Amino acid sequence: MRKTTRSLLAAVGATMAFGTLSGCTSTSTTDTTTPAQPAPETTSVVAFPATARYMADMAAPDGKTMTIGVSVDGAEVAAYACNGIDDEAWFFGNQTDGAIDLKSRFRDTLAADFDGTDLVGTVRMNDVDYTFTAASVSGVAGMYTAESDGVRASWVVRPDGTATGVQFSGFAEGNRDFDPFHLDEFSDFDVRNNVRNKRNLSPAGPIEFLPDGRPQASINGVSVTPTLVTGTFRLG
Repeated sequence: MRKTTRSLLAAVGATMAFGTLSGCTSTSTTDTTTPAQPAPETTSVVAFPATARYMADMAAPDGKTMTIGVSVDGAEVAAYACNGIDDEAWFFGNQTDGAIDLKSRFRDTLAADFDGTDLVGTVRMNDVDYTFTAASVSGVAGMYTAESDGVRASWVVRPDGTATGVQFSGFAEGNRDFDPFHLDEFSDFDVRNNVRNKRNLSPAGPIEFLPDGRPQASINGVSVTPTLVTGTFRLG
């Protein structure tokens, strides 16, 4: 009787052990779950409108206000920044996927991105950084320039018609070793200290608009009709 009981218990134990082993084997062979992979990062590109103008006033550390205007036409960009007294910078080039990265003839820099509404960036002039958020403008607002007898006046006009402008009247003595139109071979230091700071700059005269929107101004007493600067505009 005891032998029969021991045999029965041994058989039951073997059956339970086999069932447990079979269950473990089944679980390991059917577990095909893989760790979730992170979603790939995506970069959102915001394209400029086909044609647009932007402007902003920027606070300067010295208390002066630097004003910037930017015009975009397709891929082409023109920009102008000035403080209305004694400093200015022109920028020309192209935008790529809503981003602008330009350098002026006198080694100032402009970097900005279009966020779908505004143009946000930094302009560096004479080793000073000015940050800005430039809103889209229309009507008379934008950049204008005019020339008379070798003197150029340029303005950034706000939507209310007020303007900030600078007049460029050539170069002072002391930069005879530098051709201001061929500066590629010179360092940034040389350009800034031997050409940029030799410019004769002064406040531009007022710019006004006729009832039909046409601009008018004068340079050294000579009447001129300023040109609205578009993204395709380039200085000679």
